[in-house]
Amino acid sequence: MTILMFDIDGTLARSQGAGTLAMTRAFRQLWGIENALDGMNFAGRSDTWIVPTALASQGRECSAEDLTRFVDVYVPHLGDALVERRSQLCPGVLPLLEALSRQEVTLGLGTGNFRRAAEAKLAPLGIWHYFVDGGFGDDDPDRTALLARGLGRLRAHSSEGAEAVVIGDTGHDVEAGHAIGAKVVAVRTGYAEPGELDAADIVLDDLSDLERSLQALCGG
Repeated sequence: MTILMFDIDGTLARSQGAGTLAMTRAFRQLWGIENALDGMNFAGRSDTWIVPTALASQGRECSAEDLTRFVDVYVPHLGDALVERRSQLCPGVLPLLEALSRQEVTLGLGTGNFRRAAEAKLAPLGIWHYFVDGGFGDDDPDRTALLARGLGRLRAHSSEGAEAVVIGDTGHDVEAGHAIGAKVVAVRTGYAEPGELDAADIVLDDLSDLERSLQALCGG
């Protein structure tokens, strides 16, 4: 059996900037901060990295209570923003997940999104139910650490010694995936700069070629 850990933004779905819009609104509502994310490069970063980093740029520390309050305010804004921006699945995602659900694999997530934000992004697109668990931004600000936590959870749903495969769209996904001993399949549907994905084991333009995608993820 193979354990598959999918990133969300730029890999499974395109939120069209809804996350940034929702976070900006949450920062404004909670702390009166305008344009909190301006100038930040947060592709591939976790939500628990983004929020404290943005607050630090304003000279403010971020407590555990601040993060909890932020999630409570952010997730409703995110739901609204996803509708406004018309989020959508990346090419080939739904047929691939349907095919994988019939394979001997464990489907999981490896994402920097808060768990509640991940559900808010994927449930309206009809794919949240495919994933049994995973690693989320709530687990750790560091992507390698959150992937390791997620892999531990997913091993409980898989066979002993199962190979892990991380699927993502940024250099952070590639680096963290290799750091936890996983094979890495990268897709060019997201936010990577030229050459950023070169260290991945396999690079696909997207997931629209079902046979090729299945071979990349499950073919050893």
